[in-house]
Amino acid sequence: MKRIIGIAVVAVMVVVVAAAVILSAIGVGQGNRYRPGGAEATKLQKTAVRSEGQRRFFGDASMEMRDGLYVLRLKGTPYEIGYQHGALLKEEIKKGAAPFYADVIYGGREMPFSLKIWLLRKFLDWKVYVPLFKNQPKNILEELKGIADGSGVPFDIIFKANHHTGPSMVLTPSFAKDNLKAFEKIGIKVGACSSFAAVGKAADGGKTVVGRNTDYGGVVQWPKYQTLLFLSPADGYEHVKIGTAGVILWNPGMNTEGIVVCPHYMVYDDIDPRGWSICAFSDEILRKAGTLQEAESIFHDKPRAVSGGYVIISGKEKDAFAAELSTGKASIRRTEKGRVVMTNMAVSEEKRKIDITVQYNIMEHCPGRYRRLMNLIDQHAGRVDPKLAASFMGDHIQHTTGLERAAGHVVGVADNENSMVFSPETLEFWVAVGPAPVCNNPYRGFNLRAELKGGKVPVVPAVLEGYRFRDPKVRAGLDEYMKAYALKENDPDNKEAIKEHLRTAWKKDPGEPMYGRLLALYDLHDGKSGEALATMEKVLGLKQSFREMGHSRLIAAMACDMKGDRPKALEYYKAIKAMEKGAEIVDPRPYTKGTIKEVYELWPHLGKLLPAVGYSPHQMKELEEIINAVPCDVVLMGTPTDLRRYLEVDKPVLRVRYEFEEVETGS
Repeated sequence: MKRIIGIAVVAVMVVVVAAAVILSAIGVGQGNRYRPGGAEATKLQKTAVRSEGQRRFFGDASMEMRDGLYVLRLKGTPYEIGYQHGALLKEEIKKGAAPFYADVIYGGREMPFSLKIWLLRKFLDWKVYVPLFKNQPKNILEELKGIADGSGVPFDIIFKANHHTGPSMVLTPSFAKDNLKAFEKIGIKVGACSSFAAVGKAADGGKTVVGRNTDYGGVVQWPKYQTLLFLSPADGYEHVKIGTAGVILWNPGMNTEGIVVCPHYMVYDDIDPRGWSICAFSDEILRKAGTLQEAESIFHDKPRAVSGGYVIISGKEKDAFAAELSTGKASIRRTEKGRVVMTNMAVSEEKRKIDITVQYNIMEHCPGRYRRLMNLIDQHAGRVDPKLAASFMGDHIQHTTGLERAAGHVVGVADNENSMVFSPETLEFWVAVGPAPVCNNPYRGFNLRAELKGGKVPVVPAVLEGYRFRDPKVRAGLDEYMKAYALKENDPDNKEAIKEHLRTAWKKDPGEPMYGRLLALYDLHDGKSGEALATMEKVLGLKQSFREMGHSRLIAAMACDMKGDRPKALEYYKAIKAMEKGAEIVDPRPYTKGTIKEVYELWPHLGKLLPAVGYSPHQMKELEEIINAVPCDVVLMGTPTDLRRYLEVDKPVLRVRYEFEEVETGS
């Protein structure tokens, strides 16, 4: 019997060791096959970086610091360009966003070994990273290998950093139908980016202008090492990419033919990792596309391991299109009324059928940013220029309420890590420089052709100031909130320091409900239900969107349940349930007075609709007082002009749009 047990133990050990060996072998490896042999690699390895003040040189390549930006000029084969990039920014790559993005679990932080986490990493390698690696075009893998060799950072880290959205793209649809809606309720979002193009009659003088925000995590590392790559590839058009040290994923860019690329992340229920990634498509278009048709053909012809989209703009053609990409198909949207906008949701009907955010009606920020940008362009039709574009990208007006908000579903989101404006007809562009949200800093101007030649040509204006906060309290609260955000990403266990920053942010901007919700969630996590409930009772008295009100009531109900007050919790749950059934129109007539009351007496058929009968100061004040007196949760406004700019209303206001057509009625 002892012999049998011994044999069994040995057999189990052999199986375990064999399994460990097999699992250890799963991964992208070190990419050595993508390092060129012979003289090319030897020459690069023997070349040393030399420094002259704020400038560094590596052979013919160079880097200079300008206005807080790392400006690189690189040229050659994909491997040479990557190696130059890595060598010139060796320390920045090690300290920057690459290690953070490569580790989707801990963000690059050192943690004790965990078998569960090790197995999870192997699962991600098997399910996501290895299929992606096997299907990327050779030039992308050579460039990434060059970055790794030049910087001394392992290839698998560089590869994963440049495919860091792969796990969420590939895995989210498989469990989203059961879990994603719950994630939104507790404040977890999938991602955010915003782009627009104004062409023809929408743009000032018909001169094409593009605005772009890249929004993701890494709010400290990305902006700190923000990089402009001026590239002269051995094969293809010269171009610029705007990113961060060691990362070429999500880099917007423009080539010398005036083609601009703006990539986006989305959540489609149609994604297979066996195809080209975002960085492969961006690189191919910038190097190979001189027209919109050539760019569109690339989307159709190449295998797509993408759940996302692009806005593609041509300065020469003065036109643009949006491409919504999934593995199955590339769906194309053309400009309408001289503009095209993209955030992180599908707009085309065929893609809306597979868009998780649309199917489950989640994420207020996606449609909110989309509609806000559309409205801004329409409000300034025929006048959109680079100055206005910069202000659009840093905008902090919440579409659903008209309120200026620090980070509540606005275009200028808190995790904005790079922002820029392009003028593709002149090959000029402006890049925002500073801490996140980067879009709320000045934009510095560059001329693509001059920079590629190593010179500088004055760009007019040299600086775009961007968005100006209406209320200094909102900006002050946001600045403090960003300290909490940075700590949450890099030292999440330091909860007391995070909460202190949130408390300070709320003191500086007491009208921002988001700060209170986050504080309450921290208290709930720590078992402090009484403190959480007290906080949420304050939050529920603040102006917020309809969806946010549901979120706030949910947190309050959770606090009541944890406190043991089930009857009060049920009141909140019932209030949320009532919101799902639809809103009831509150009759404003008992609260009317003056000229509006007289209008009701003359035209009683108006019923529960509140008319705006004039725009004199007296009439506007009268309307404002009536709206504030009506006990409702939200106001729907359908006036020709946006009255939110003139009224001080104490509740959320959503402006709705409509169209009408006169038709002849039968006699």
